[in-house]
Amino acid sequence: MSLWQSKCTPTSLPHRKDFDFPDFRGWWGKIAIVKFEKDPFNVRFVLWGSQLTEWWGVDYTNKLLGEESLSPAIWETVEGRYFKDMVKNPFIGLVQGQLDQHDRSHRKVVGVDLPLIDGNEVTQVILAHLELEEGTTFDDLFPNDPSTRYF
Repeated sequence: MSLWQSKCTPTSLPHRKDFDFPDFRGWWGKIAIVKFEKDPFNVRFVLWGSQLTEWWGVDYTNKLLGEESLSPAIWETVEGRYFKDMVKNPFIGLVQGQLDQHDRSHRKVVGVDLPLIDGNEVTQVILAHLELEEGTTFDDLFPNDPSTRYF
């Protein structure tokens, strides 16, 4: 989050071109990048890290949101709405959950979703993930989290 914030200006969010692969050292494999498609709106993963593939049990690179889940419609409804809202009114997203939509409910992950712009429009998002260890909660990682719960 601090890397993303360092690329912000007083009047603008960062662009994708503001980041280089070495910037994410230590996070390699735990990063995903989505690109928004228009007419109709859709969310395409242009990068899905190798560690994410291990956790989810599927490689989402070049796939649409939820395409490989047990219930794609749920992803389109909930996460699709979340990303539409991020495009309209950019925000930093803090997410957590178990991977039961991929038949991996034993895995609990937390993610930080960071919007990127092209011109004045959010066109991509960097998603950084961690797997939560047994007994660790979202509140342990973000004890002063002022965010509003989305769902």
